[in-house]
This record gives sequence, structure tokens and C-alpha cells, in this order.
Amino acid sequence: MTKTEARKLAKACRAAVNLHTVGHAMAGVLFALPAWQHADTVLAFASMPDEPDTADILRQALAEGKRLLLPRVRSRTEMDWVEITALSQLQPGAYGILEAPASLPAFDTAHLGDGALALIPCLAASPDGVRLGRGGGYYDRFLAHYKGRRLLVCPTAALLGDLPCEGWDVRFSPHEILTEKGIPVSYTHLRAHETSQD
Repeated sequence: MTKTEARKLAKACRAAVNLHTVGHAMAGVLFALPAWQHADTVLAFASMPDEPDTADILRQALAEGKRLLLPRVRSRTEMDWVEITALSQLQPGAYGILEAPASLPAFDTAHLGDGALALIPCLAASPDGVRLGRGGGYYDRFLAHYKGRRLLVCPTAALLGDLPCEGWDVRFSPHEILTEKGIPVSYTHLRAHETSQD
């Protein structure tokens, strides 16, 4: 299966589910995780109609006083992360995605500490951690340098086997995949153990 074929299949699978409901369930799973509870900075994304609804996650991050960073497209190959303090700041940007206005400065993610948690979108993922993106490479370039905690946001309907993977594609561990039905218990226990050692 080529990436073009995989993307077509992924979009068809996602179209068959209610992504607002999926996003709401994912948020409930996420908020119970130590990785969320101990995060002081959340790197997230404003969802498009064909992605799990992230509105609950964005609102909760702000309500809990976490630093909330969202991507803003800078060029055809690069994006910045920008801190927002209210969802009302967002406006349609590149590709119609809600993002921070140009008046807000980019955030230097090189200075993120251990309290950062990145929520990464995908079109599909394989159970063994292969991520299928939209083809722009924005997140692959970011993840190549990001060292904090991360979760791949993927509806169970878009968990597909045998996805194509290039050498430059960033791989996730199976326990880094967040679905509306949860993630492996071992991940929860691992993060709980890590935070108890801090």
C-alpha cells in the first residue's frame, strides 16, 4: 500500500465515525493520565473537521493554567509554535486551520522542560507506532528535535495495519498512541512511576 492509498483509506475510515464524540472521549482518557496531570505545557492543535475534536482539550489546558502552544504555518515546510491564552485569539490560517495571529510571537520550543506534553495529529497510525501524516512533513521536522513526552492522537477507526513508512518518518511507541478507548495500561503505570521519582 502506498502512502496515497493509505491516506485515501484513512480518510474513508474517519468519515465513518463521529469525530466530535471521539474527541470528547479522547479528552476524558487524556485528563486521567499522569502525563497530562503533571504537564505544565501542552503542545496541541486546533482540529479540522476530519480530525478528533480537540476543543475540550484546549479549553481544559487553559482552565488548568497550563501553557498552551498551537502550531502556526510559517512556510510550505516549516511551522512555529505559538502560545495562546484564549481560544478567541485563533483565526483561520494556512489550509483553513485555526491558528494564532501573526501578531503573537513564536515560542522557542528548545527551552521546553520535562513538563511538556505534545499531542500530535495523524491521518492514521499502525498499532506498532507508524504515523501517517498529510504529507507536509511539519510534524516530522518538529519531532526530530523534540525530546519531551508525546502522544499520537488517533481514532481507533484510523488504526490501520501495515502502513508505509519512510526512513525519515518519526516512529511512536505503541504505548504513545491515544485513542478514544484509551492507551496501554503499561504507559499509565510508566508515567506514574516516572512522576513519583521526580
